[in-house]
Amino acid sequence: MVFIILVIIAIGLYVWDYKIPALFIFFFFITSGFNLIPEEILENKLFSKGMDYAILTIVGMVIIDSLCIKNYLKPDKLVWMILGFYLFLALCIIYNWFVIDVGLKEIFRTARYNVLWIAYFVFRNMPKEKLLYLFKCLFTTTVICASLYILQIIIDQHILNKTVKYYTLFLGEQIPRFYNQPDMLHIFTFMAIFFNPYKGLAKIITTILLIMALLGAFHRSLLFAFILAVSAGYVLRLPRVKRVTILTAISILSCIFVVFFGYKFVTSRTVKDIALVVSGNVAELDVEEADIEELQKSTFTFRIAHFLERNQYLLDHPKAMLFGAGLMTEDSKLTDLTFDFSVGLIEETMERTAQLDTGDISYSILFLRYGYVGTVLVLSLYIFLMVYFYRNREDPVGFFSFLYFIVVMVVSFFSFLLILPVTFLLPLITYSIVKKNKLEYEYQKS
Repeated sequence: MVFIILVIIAIGLYVWDYKIPALFIFFFFITSGFNLIPEEILENKLFSKGMDYAILTIVGMVIIDSLCIKNYLKPDKLVWMILGFYLFLALCIIYNWFVIDVGLKEIFRTARYNVLWIAYFVFRNMPKEKLLYLFKCLFTTTVICASLYILQIIIDQHILNKTVKYYTLFLGEQIPRFYNQPDMLHIFTFMAIFFNPYKGLAKIITTILLIMALLGAFHRSLLFAFILAVSAGYVLRLPRVKRVTILTAISILSCIFVVFFGYKFVTSRTVKDIALVVSGNVAELDVEEADIEELQKSTFTFRIAHFLERNQYLLDHPKAMLFGAGLMTEDSKLTDLTFDFSVGLIEETMERTAQLDTGDISYSILFLRYGYVGTVLVLSLYIFLMVYFYRNREDPVGFFSFLYFIVVMVVSFFSFLLILPVTFLLPLITYSIVKKNKLEYEYQKS
């Protein structure tokens, strides 16, 4: 009841033109109370996650605006792309309901986060200054959460919402690895580096805290993606002549690396993993429990094997290639009757391999849920934003947003990042800011 009241307050604030606090509450719900309130507390008979309250909030805002603002829903290029995806999603829902016989409640549970793309209408119709101030508020909140995340590592205790914890050896010491990084950490780390809203000492402190929190989980894929994105940012800011010089030097060094260290790389576990996957042995293997344990140690092979096994299901079921294998939930009886995948993490509550959900790779989820067509439509939305930011990289907001998407695309092969609403909600704000900056520039030029 408390959170329903908070939804009503958010919509009321929005109506009275207090849009910043209203949207701050919206992001509070999206991030489970900025990663501080467990989902169990948010759960009741109607809602199971903070996302449900966020959907109710944003739908209320869009309905109110559409009734009060002329041409509020007027389509632009991004709106047409979202509508195209929604048309597919409607067909997908009909297929699941009438053909696969998935219950509407299950369909809603698995596909509801896609409703949040309509937040673009809210952001598009807000003044640029308010969007920048909202981003600053969320940035500051993320810095606080990042500080708490770092404190967890120091005291070896959960502070943010509890998740799994492992240990890694670093400089001879056992360091705890917490998997509950703040949801908005990635994009705001790049904002801190390239477009920090603070100046002087505050700028330095916030940047250090966010970078430390980003690297504090000791994710190799995230570290690689971060270094790649920052390097790309450095090169893109150079004059053209220096950029060509740097890229030429990198090419030469790469050749030298291949000559002197090529043999060691070829005989490494990574290449053996790749060879195993490409040969098709993983997909054809009758996987036993011992094999799963071995696959999990070889993380690259495990992720690709997970993806290949799900992809093989689509190849064996042509209808699934178009509309996905189903929008049923992991704990559904229909899931047990439909799938028998061997590769996956063991669900302790159900004492079996997780069939649909995974935190290891985004594409297994997208392929199973939406098939090839739906996956292409989802990726096209991300690629559209990424290309737009690249083309407008002279704008500092577009610049750090583009670098953020480099991380998103790389890490999507090692996590379920593409499925998280925050992954597209924050770029929808920066997209709106860049568009408004572009319109202002063109107006001044004319």
